[in-house]
Amino acid sequence: MRFRLLGPVEVHDGGVPVGPNARKLRTVLAVLLLARSKVVSNARLTTMLWGDQRTAASAAQIQTYVSRLRRLVGPDAELVRQHPGYLLRVPPEEIDLFEFERLAADGRRSLAAGQFARAADELRGALALWRGPALSGVTDFLGDAERPRLEEARLAVWEDRVQADLGLGAHAGVVSELTGFVAEHPLRERQRAQLMLALHGSGRQAEALTTYDDYRRLLADEMGIDPGADLQELHNRILTARQASPAVRATIAIGAPPAQLPADIADFTGRAREVDLVVGTMRRHGSVCVVSGMAGAGKSALAVHAAHRCRSDYPDGQLLVDLGGSGRSVDPAEALAVMLTALWGTAVPDTLEDRIRLYRSRIVGRRVLILLDDAVSESQVRPLLPGGPGSTVVVTARRRLVALEGAALVDLPMPSPHESLGLLHAIVGDDRFRAEPVAAQRIVELCGHLPLAVRIAGARLAAKPHWTLTRLAGLLTDRRGRLDELRVADLDVRARLISGYCGLDEQARHAFRLLSLPDVPHFPSRAAALLLDLTSAEADEVLEQLVDARLLDVVVMRGDARLHYRFPELVRCLALELAGPEDQLGRHRAALHRLSGMWPEPRFA
Repeated sequence: MRFRLLGPVEVHDGGVPVGPNARKLRTVLAVLLLARSKVVSNARLTTMLWGDQRTAASAAQIQTYVSRLRRLVGPDAELVRQHPGYLLRVPPEEIDLFEFERLAADGRRSLAAGQFARAADELRGALALWRGPALSGVTDFLGDAERPRLEEARLAVWEDRVQADLGLGAHAGVVSELTGFVAEHPLRERQRAQLMLALHGSGRQAEALTTYDDYRRLLADEMGIDPGADLQELHNRILTARQASPAVRATIAIGAPPAQLPADIADFTGRAREVDLVVGTMRRHGSVCVVSGMAGAGKSALAVHAAHRCRSDYPDGQLLVDLGGSGRSVDPAEALAVMLTALWGTAVPDTLEDRIRLYRSRIVGRRVLILLDDAVSESQVRPLLPGGPGSTVVVTARRRLVALEGAALVDLPMPSPHESLGLLHAIVGDDRFRAEPVAAQRIVELCGHLPLAVRIAGARLAAKPHWTLTRLAGLLTDRRGRLDELRVADLDVRARLISGYCGLDEQARHAFRLLSLPDVPHFPSRAAALLLDLTSAEADEVLEQLVDARLLDVVVMRGDARLHYRFPELVRCLALELAGPEDQLGRHRAALHRLSGMWPEPRFA
């Protein structure tokens, strides 16, 4: 069964549309699918169906729509009642929107790696899934809320596909398309730049310059501003007829050293010791530094903050390469293609060995600061290290990359309570923080002092000035619903943490879920062996795998030679969530019973 949102909302069974035909039924289905297997509250369903015109019968009508949808989807999808609303579980590959997002992500990775033909094919495949305006046939309330976001995603993928075509040198082939899109979206600067490149690459330099002049006048007349710096530089390059390689043209490179660091974080607080360690390494040119810590601990933020303090030491550029450790990891060949293109706009050799040789020969004697973010392993990083002095590499990773020869290792522990409160204070402001100091302390405790979680909590409060801190603390109290509250915009604690779980083998996943059930602050390895029904050696091996993945902490107990282990607060929330609701714990009772000799009256979460 296939679910289609990129056009009229439809369900297909065996390639044949089977409904739904009613507007409100399509709306309920679309809202549930857009939630990505998360609970949708009755309140949201009501708003998307009737706006502010809800009635006493709204809940009953929603029940009716859900019953009709259950009959429509049958056993191919799980549609259940779950407080405070409903949840629809559908494999993401059966939903066209999520297939579009997957293909788009693949295409962008290929584009970043300089694989333009592959990128063009993948991005065309993503765009081919669109059958018209997204969410056709739903209520205006849902369409107005979600359609602009989806249309923006489509336009961004279309621009990426054009970028891939430009990388292939197909300038003349995209001029007509771009001309139409620029007419339809006259203020999109990236499309305007692509049209200028396409015209210039087709030998139509005068028209490329006219395109810029038209845009400059449009901005001045309508908004009183000038084109962006990149577009102005492109205009200057076309004026002087400076040709670039296809790779550079595709990325609108401007010939200056790459400066890819994101903006420094204005409210960065604490971590003084770790920042000094990383800065000290950066100022020893030719060094390698690995910053490790659990997901959401602020590794990337710290690395970027330290890099800004040292950027003037690296006049030949600053690179930032996402190695994708939290999702699809980037192989060294892809990463080298990105780096070679960013640094020199050079043609990228086909083999990994040739890319390494070219990269190391070109970078020798230069001062480039290279940030490799979210690395998976030493083998992923080694080919990306320069072969001589001058440039410095800073790596962030969850695992301690202890086998990376000569690297300075900086482990990022959980911030102190004082540092966590300082971050929340910086985000929500002095007045609100001082008005509710007890609630502020409670919030950072419920966030487990995890910087990502504290930042999300602060962002939610900043977005809702009418909320009290006490209200948010109350929402965070329930462990089983806490991760639902710790997401805002594209920041999501659950998504960060679960990637570590997905990287475990099946035995470790089972252990992760089961070990979260006893309601104890920490436990010895012997308790884990009893609970998991493993030998001590087998249990130790599983526990170490969880420690390496940053899903368990080691606790040293005074007067006890045995190692103890504990879950970081939000990691335990995830484990309990994955273990299932309380009414499903019966299957674990035999395992829990084995602990009765160690804890006479064990309590379970």
